[in-house]
Amino acid sequence: MKSYKLLIGALVFSLTSCSDSFLEILPESYINEVEFFSTAGELNIALNACYAGMRAPAAEEWKFTELRSDNTAMNQIATTSVDNIFFLSYDAFFVSTNDTNLKNFWYYTYVNIKNNNILLNKMNVNYDGTAIVYGANATTIAAADIKDVASQACFLRAYHYFNLVRLFGDVFLVHEPVASSDASILNRAPQASVYNLIIADLLSSIANGNSAKYSSITATNAGKANVWAAKALLAKVYLTLGRKAESLALTTDIIANSGYDLESTAARVYATTNELNKEILFTIRYKSGNIGLGSPFTCDFAPAATTGGVTVTGNQGDNAPTVELYNSFNATDGRRAFVGQSADVSLPRKLYYTKFHAAQTVRNDSEFDFPIIRYADVLLMYAEAAGRADANSLVNINKVRTRATGLTSLVASNIDTDAKFNLALANERRWEFAGENQRWYDLLRYGTTLPTLNAVDVMRQHLIIDMQPLLYSFYTDNAENVTPAILSARVNANSMFLPIPQIELDTNNTITITQNAGYN
Repeated sequence: MKSYKLLIGALVFSLTSCSDSFLEILPESYINEVEFFSTAGELNIALNACYAGMRAPAAEEWKFTELRSDNTAMNQIATTSVDNIFFLSYDAFFVSTNDTNLKNFWYYTYVNIKNNNILLNKMNVNYDGTAIVYGANATTIAAADIKDVASQACFLRAYHYFNLVRLFGDVFLVHEPVASSDASILNRAPQASVYNLIIADLLSSIANGNSAKYSSITATNAGKANVWAAKALLAKVYLTLGRKAESLALTTDIIANSGYDLESTAARVYATTNELNKEILFTIRYKSGNIGLGSPFTCDFAPAATTGGVTVTGNQGDNAPTVELYNSFNATDGRRAFVGQSADVSLPRKLYYTKFHAAQTVRNDSEFDFPIIRYADVLLMYAEAAGRADANSLVNINKVRTRATGLTSLVASNIDTDAKFNLALANERRWEFAGENQRWYDLLRYGTTLPTLNAVDVMRQHLIIDMQPLLYSFYTDNAENVTPAILSARVNANSMFLPIPQIELDTNNTITITQNAGYN
């Protein structure tokens, strides 16, 4: 695993500005890991670097979640740039093992896992194969400060591994700093072992983190991963594993005791003037101002330099919502406005996500945070865990549904079978979280939690409906001759996982690392 050896180098840290709550981070130079970590302040500076380290993989994640789902279609059909061929490969399920974006997502995720491992190890907080263990601390740092920092680092590590295991299956399980000599003999760990670490990390985060209700969160703690965020993420982990009762207990607790709630309108959730609102349990933070901390998503997703009366410098027009997604919304659903139509591009490829859209004069310098866990997600996870028989499932679905102006409540008589209930719940999740990297993970999970829905079937239908004739022509011109039938046949159980980046296989001459099935 020589590529991981490259991750064992210097740890880059950042400083926190106090002007706009937590995690407005200003870049600093490398810090010596041997001499650092001796005070609570230094631990928090290192922790801030771990938060900042979430941004790099987040910039790549949508390509392997939204674009591979039925929410989005490869948009730039008029150009044959390398990036667009890559995007086509994700959309049409022929991802190369040498794909640059894939390698970047993998690399940046492991970089930040390494950051968190070093921080936890320096506090003598380690995983013993079963649980997170707090060892003796040789410094004078208070135990409460250790627990506060460690609980957040455990959450961040769990978040990264949860993404990896869902996208790649068996992955390298590294939970402490690794010497170069040891890195080369690490092989992929079974998914069960990865999930064991994820659960241990989140249980530790819950046991040791900040449990203050939303109304009691201070400026010092705003934006940090707290107990409620950890419980929500663990609830989704349990759902993914089919452990519905444990997920239900966690979501019930959050709903009853966390103080988080839905915002009055969906628009308020994303407003840059309303960041860290009561619906946001956890988000990846960004700060505009040409200081290197802006969000890239406005540029990535904007379809034209000027669209919707807003000028965006560096627009890319990627991650275009499908016409099928747009048409699936009820005409009165206020959330359909988040899938906007650009006036300068003809149908069918003129849609874009307006929830990340605002005027921008500097490339990749948007103010928009990217939500990871929202209270709406907790309500809908409750329904997924409890099922149709629990009356509160429908109540919670309707809380999310009717918050969208114009929609009436669903009634039990209209979803009187499991299949109808499952589809209604899946649709609400799709409409509520469109563009937020949820749909692909949801489709994978539904095979366990909502068995009347199947990711392979959904994606085959997507390729038939949304791969428009013009896109087939682009595909044929730049990849291979295809038909809808050929493309839909490519979607199978093996293609639900991404390939392990080829560099991991090629650069290790100590052990043999196997590739995921279906990839050469």
